[in-house]
Amino acid sequence: MRFGVLGPVVAWREGDAVPVGGARERYVLAALLLNADRVTPAERLIGQLWSRPPRSARAQLHNLVSRLRARLDEGVIVTRPTGYQLTTRAAELDLAQFRAAAERGRRAAEAGDHAAAEESFDAALALWRGPALADVDEEQAGPVRAALHEERLAAQEGRLAARLALERYDEVLAEVAPLIAEHPYRERLYETRMVALAAVGRQAEALEVYRQVYRRLDDDLGVTPGAALRELERHVLRGEVPAAPRRSAQVVVPRQLPPENAVLVGRGKPHAEVVAAVRADDRPGLAVLVGPGGVGKTALAVSVAHHLAGHFPDGQLFATLRGSHRDQADPHEVVGRFLRALGVTGAAVPEDPDERVALYRSTLADRAVLVVLDDVAAEAQVRPLLPGGTSCATVITSRRQLGALVGAARWTLPALPAEDSLELLSRIAGAERIAAEPEAASGIVALCGNLPLAVSVAAGRLAVHPTWRVAEFRDRLAEERGRLDELSLGDLDVRAVIATSYRLLDPPARVLLRRLGLSATPEWPAWVAGALVGGDGPVDRLLETLADVHLVEVLGRDRVGQERFRLHGLVHDFAAERAAAEEPPHERDAAVHRVLSGWLGRAGAADERVGHGMQNAVGLDLPLAPDDVAGPIAAAPREWFEVESTALTACVEQACRLGLAELAGGLALRMTGFLALRTYDVERERILRAAVTCTRAHGVDRQTVRLLLSLFGLAAQRSRFEELPALAAEGLALARKLGDRLGVLGALGNAGWAAQSLGRLAEAARWFEEGVDRCDAGTPPPLARWLALSLARTRHEAGSPARAVPVVERLLAEGSADEEERNQAQVLALSADVLLAVGRDEEAERLLTEAAALVHALGDELGVARVGHDLARVWAHRGEWDRAAERLARVLRVHEELGVADEVARTLVTIGEVELGRGRPAAAVLRRSLAIWRERGARLDVARTLARLALADPVDARACRRECEEILEELGLDSRALRLPSSR
Repeated sequence: MRFGVLGPVVAWREGDAVPVGGARERYVLAALLLNADRVTPAERLIGQLWSRPPRSARAQLHNLVSRLRARLDEGVIVTRPTGYQLTTRAAELDLAQFRAAAERGRRAAEAGDHAAAEESFDAALALWRGPALADVDEEQAGPVRAALHEERLAAQEGRLAARLALERYDEVLAEVAPLIAEHPYRERLYETRMVALAAVGRQAEALEVYRQVYRRLDDDLGVTPGAALRELERHVLRGEVPAAPRRSAQVVVPRQLPPENAVLVGRGKPHAEVVAAVRADDRPGLAVLVGPGGVGKTALAVSVAHHLAGHFPDGQLFATLRGSHRDQADPHEVVGRFLRALGVTGAAVPEDPDERVALYRSTLADRAVLVVLDDVAAEAQVRPLLPGGTSCATVITSRRQLGALVGAARWTLPALPAEDSLELLSRIAGAERIAAEPEAASGIVALCGNLPLAVSVAAGRLAVHPTWRVAEFRDRLAEERGRLDELSLGDLDVRAVIATSYRLLDPPARVLLRRLGLSATPEWPAWVAGALVGGDGPVDRLLETLADVHLVEVLGRDRVGQERFRLHGLVHDFAAERAAAEEPPHERDAAVHRVLSGWLGRAGAADERVGHGMQNAVGLDLPLAPDDVAGPIAAAPREWFEVESTALTACVEQACRLGLAELAGGLALRMTGFLALRTYDVERERILRAAVTCTRAHGVDRQTVRLLLSLFGLAAQRSRFEELPALAAEGLALARKLGDRLGVLGALGNAGWAAQSLGRLAEAARWFEEGVDRCDAGTPPPLARWLALSLARTRHEAGSPARAVPVVERLLAEGSADEEERNQAQVLALSADVLLAVGRDEEAERLLTEAAALVHALGDELGVARVGHDLARVWAHRGEWDRAAERLARVLRVHEELGVADEVARTLVTIGEVELGRGRPAAAVLRRSLAIWRERGARLDVARTLARLALADPVDARACRRECEEILEELGLDSRALRLPSSR
């Protein structure tokens, strides 16, 4: 097959055009063609196809490629682990043919064979069918299209030069005029026209051309024509017929570029953009690549320079200015080296710095040279090295922004996307090896923070150790203390790259970076930096310093308005190493304690405003909230918790590792309410278990009591009934030993819940009655109401709702608007359940409607589903079967999505009751519920489900009733505890 991009994107098979599809197919094909024989990452294609990619973007891209494959020859497009590759083994591409013909023309011109040069350039230009990628959107193809058009213009200039040498002046004049109109600042085109006009005796017109270009450059750009044009004007004024501009055979053409990196991955978009900027016609090309050490700035700059080498035939200069080192290069010494490389003899190089720079710029004035300046420290270091005029271009790399280089095109290179990091790992370590252990490979690039240097070193180490398993090396990298040791290979050393930036910092900035390594949080708001360094002074300037050299990444403001920052994972490891080596232990400990106390104070302020209704930290002596939290925490406490939950979890675990038990316990208790409200149960259990273990080990008993109460509530919610008695007993014993009155009350309630969860309702009632009796005027109202509510629930569960009615009526009467919304909702829901059992369904519905509004306002998704379930029971009690069934179906989906198994089972039982009421089969849904209750060991719920299954399945009814009766006898209950629905 043949493909074309020098015009509309087309494909031909045996001379016949093959349709390539719509706009998106055309773009995908064009992208693959322009990157032919290399992998084009899927994420790069997705990023160009959609400004905001939908969730189905990858699937849609796969469909686009599949449709292209169906139209093209088999094997042309190949799927790779990270994207797609178009192979040209059995295909031709007009762009490749154009470049080959243009290169033949350049070589023929250098050899003086101008006829052959013209023929080759003619063949190259004949391949163009219009603007490159003519039918691809400008936003997608703009930079690439500009670069291709620059290549076409270079070929056109080559053909003009050949025709001048062949004295075909009329053809030259006919061709050059429209080119000047299209490229009004291209001095070489004016040179060509002046030579052709003078050669045919039209000197006055040649001089007018010079005046025209002089005015245009002066008016539009504020510059004067270059040396070549000025020399042509002098020849014409003397009445001479100038020869076509030629370069002296004695002129030295420097080729100083380092070898191109054979593995450059994930930089296709900036590569194309930098190429386009460097080749701009209307200004000196100046591109600045900035980013942290190891991000691949030099590799990209060198790759761009090699790509553009043919467009700068007078040479390429390269220098490393060592801006990230103490011994930075003197720019005037570099100018001297450049002059000698350009053919200026040593004696002719001026000693005076200003004269040296002037000679450098004069030497480059009529040449097309590309200058690459690597690792620049500051603007002052690079200014003497910038050539003048528009025929040369410069590419700069730096760890600093170099903002004073006004007018420069600037790119900040980030770490690679994960898929590009995997591609880099695969290319160096071996694709088959990496594909065999994809999970371990993903772990390696994540531990490298997707930093190209780190990934390359890791891949290199795998490559030189072919017997290592990928997973084994991943595990070695996961050892935080030795990670930087593993990321060293020969002269490639991640630690050394980071250290070069560290050594340039002033002492206060070094202190801050070291102490940031003490923080356990992957990202953090600005106050953390202040707490780490201590004192009342602002740290804004220090953070700016670290950000300017890319040791700290500025993330912008979060959703509650805090300015956020982040350390790259490997920079964090380096900072932690320096802190261990350079910070006195007492200063390290004080800094960590200040930060963790700051997190605890802020978490406490937010916890008291969230409205979860839990009593986790009441009565504990915890740090006060700092003065600066009134804004974000007071205005949006839940959003603050959402933003900081990951950081707070990391702080709990750090406090546990360091043995700071009071801080660990306090943080866990302050987080529990929010995590419960949002049903983040995995995270809640993680921090509670870690904190309980820590406070037990260090004898912080008062906090252990509260943590056990909280852990009990989580285990009860998740129906892990076998854990409850031990948790309740330990908490009660410890609270009694301490004389912790509030702790005793909470533990009594937990003991009651533990008994109730196992179906021992009489025992549960005794625990709750003791708790209610112990309450007095000093008991927090929410705690007293919770115990009373639990007692009412137990009586109701035992089948005596009438005995529970006075309790719930009293609770409803005593309720106040000041009570937490969550507690109000619980009272309303239980009261509704009790009133429904005694036939007061209208009151029950009204109470549940109020409860629904409260939990919805709290954003409590689980609470909303529970109240929805209870409303459905009210409607079923009234015989509104369809309405109840529709609500239960929605509730079941929510419970399944949240993974709350006991709520799923309870909802299934109610669905079974509704189906029985409608006269429909219900055995299957009840058996599903029964399986869950059996797995959970909830004996009373097993009995209740069996009782309903006996009504739904006549075949197994006897067996169901027999097992049900055995369970009731075992628990000391009668049939009232089955709470069978009354018929209406």
